[in-house]
Amino acid sequence: ETPLDFITAVKWRLNIKHFAHDFAADQSNTKAETYFDEEIDALGVSDWHLCCDGRDNWGWLNPPFTNIRPWARKCAETKHAGGSIAFLVPAAVGSNWFRDYVDGQALVLLLNGRLHFMPDRPTWGYPKDCILCLYSPKIAPGYEVWNWRDR
Repeated sequence: ETPLDFITAVKWRLNIKHFAHDFAADQSNTKAETYFDEEIDALGVSDWHLCCDGRDNWGWLNPPFTNIRPWARKCAETKHAGGSIAFLVPAAVGSNWFRDYVDGQALVLLLNGRLHFMPDRPTWGYPKDCILCLYSPKIAPGYEVWNWRDR
């Protein structure tokens, strides 16, 4: 589950009050009022951009980290269709999915400050660096170090 303090920082960064849709969640961990869960094949749904079109309508995606490529591809497609998605993933900058669907297509925020995905173990951080990729037709692609705790 994405930590609430990080979600709060992302909303502040995007200047939004809520996410329009969560593309990989369940009822216990969704970051939006509407979401796709394991029963719905989110990757098979073609109109993601309709859930997150416009300046204030951002989608949220913290996908399973086992196969990131199709999720990254879907984010790039959504941006090109006019949607905006915040995509949280490990910083696997040498991977093919990063080369093909992130580099040059999203604003990549290199997160300064490790995330803690397990609320019952607040001192245990995820053992790898993460990035937040912002896909939006209204944001220029690039790279930035973001200390998300210092809003």
